[in-house]
Amino acid sequence: MVNSINSLRLLNTHNTMRTLYGGNTAESDTSRISRSANSLANSAYNSVHSNSKLSILLQGLSSNNASTKAGTAPSAAKPIDNISSSDFMKALNAKLKASSYDPVSGQQSKAMLNALKSGNLSVYDPTKGVAIDAWNPDDKTSKASKPETIERGTWNEFLKEHLKRDGKGALVRTSDGSYLDKATGQNAFFGTINGKYYYATWPSATASEGATPAKTSG
Repeated sequence: MVNSINSLRLLNTHNTMRTLYGGNTAESDTSRISRSANSLANSAYNSVHSNSKLSILLQGLSSNNASTKAGTAPSAAKPIDNISSSDFMKALNAKLKASSYDPVSGQQSKAMLNALKSGNLSVYDPTKGVAIDAWNPDDKTSKASKPETIERGTWNEFLKEHLKRDGKGALVRTSDGSYLDKATGQNAFFGTINGKYYYATWPSATASEGATPAKTSG
């Protein structure tokens, strides 16, 4: 899209230059067009960086999750709309187990898997207005918890309120790639299960002592 727009602008710039500087050599035209192209490229770069960082995050995560990870096959399953269902917990458990071997996200996945097994992983879906403490589907003694109501809203609104930023506005990340939840100080993750977005938090070394996951988005 940007390349097409730049090409049209470059053509218009080229025609204008030929009209204004018709008596100059082709080498001069080329030089001016090159300078114009650089200027347009800079404008496109600044335009991209003026976009919402959270929008870029959403696009990036969508692209990353569409790719097949090492050792896993692409899933053809339908999106799981209910994060409080046993189907979601099974899918979440399977995803964390598979990605725990990933050289990039493995450390984070293992931490989330341990939190799930110990009952310390909380999952949120603001688009449905629900949050729940995850349970281990592999453990027959692990009982399903009751979902709690949170304020409904869009993912952009939710992430703006929950993801911690530094003094320069950049999203804060831990050594394993996790985000930080502003409300709890816990580690946080934003991703998909079979194409459906979810947000999760679990205890971290930097979390305040005794802090528990907040079940509101405000």
